[in-house]
Amino acid sequence: MSDVPVIHLAAGLPGFPGATDFVLVEIDGDGPFRLLRSLDVDGLELLVTAPHAFFPEWSFELPDHDAERIGLTEACDALVLAIVTTGERPQDATANLLAPVVVNLRTLDAAQVVLGAELEDLRRPLFPALVAA
Repeated sequence: MSDVPVIHLAAGLPGFPGATDFVLVEIDGDGPFRLLRSLDVDGLELLVTAPHAFFPEWSFELPDHDAERIGLTEACDALVLAIVTTGERPQDATANLLAPVVVNLRTLDAAQVVLGAELEDLRRPLFPALVAA
C-alpha cells in the first residue's frame, strides 16, 4: 500500500487511541461506500460515505479553528466523509452527520469535526424509506 495516499488525523478518532494514519479503500467500485482503514491499529476499518450521496440537502459550516488545524483554505479542497454504522438489516444503517471526517485533499491532513448540529444527526438513517416501511 505504499503508493496509496495516507490520510493523517493528528488528533485521531475518539475511541481509537493511537490510530492517526489511514487509507481510503474502495470496496464497491463506483458505489458510495469506502473503508477508512487504519495503518496503526490492525483490523480497524470504518465504513464511510460522502454525506451528499444520501443527504443532498445537508450542509454545514466548518469552524475556522477546524479549518486551520488541517490547513484548509478552500472549500473545494475538502473531502467530507460520514462514518456509517450498519445493523442486521439495511434499514438499520445510519450515518454520523454530527461528527464528519474532513480531509484536506491538498495535504491529506484530516480531523473529525464535531458540529453544533441536532443530536438526531448522530445517527441519521441512510435509507429512510426502508425505515418507514
